[in-house]
Amino acid sequence: MPTDESTRVLPVCRALAVLGLLALALAWPGALCAQGDVPDDAPADLNAEVIEEAERHAGGGYNNRWAGSGTMQEIRFKGERILAAGQGGTYCCGYTFNVFMNVAQQHRLLDDHTVAQVRALQKHWYGAVPDSHDQAELIRETQIRYALTLLGLGTGVEPEDARPGDFLQFWRQRSGHSVVFLGWVREDGEVVGLRYRSSQGVTDGIGEHTERFAGHGGSVDPQRMYFARLHAPAED
Repeated sequence: MPTDESTRVLPVCRALAVLGLLALALAWPGALCAQGDVPDDAPADLNAEVIEEAERHAGGGYNNRWAGSGTMQEIRFKGERILAAGQGGTYCCGYTFNVFMNVAQQHRLLDDHTVAQVRALQKHWYGAVPDSHDQAELIRETQIRYALTLLGLGTGVEPEDARPGDFLQFWRQRSGHSVVFLGWVREDGEVVGLRYRSSQGVTDGIGEHTERFAGHGGSVDPQRMYFARLHAPAED
């Protein structure tokens, strides 16, 4: 995970011991096989727009030092620079934050927010908060979900309700990843992994990738997956 002297990037991931991981991985995904319809009263979303924006970017190299912003572009808001363009490639939370900001500004989701709020949102998105923050543990664990729900820009989504175009912070046994969710991987009716788009070494930057759950040939912890869905702007 990234580090940066500007304190605007995600701290190094902390390895966490997970008791009973195999049993959880086998039990939890089964609930995903029968996803329900979207409730009639659910807020309108921007999932299609998120996927479209996510697919506009590809390759570009992976910044495995996690230095700098990790973004594809300079991020500006109300005339202020939020992040400089990444150098030496992108990394996961820089990519997803860049996608979010492009969609959010295109749809004017942030018009009523201040520069200070967007700067704070970016730090929450990256999990870059000091130990003294009263929500530090929660922010570092959930990252995107905390950032979007805090400002009312999105809704936390349970894994069984996840849809392509949701943002996702997930954790492996020893590391984490910030991605745009594309779908589940199923075998014999059981969910055994996920597909996503992000920036990672295996795709030498931005691209689609598949990972599997612990107990199914991979290391993704299915109990530590934090989805968030971006709200569409309210109709006048």
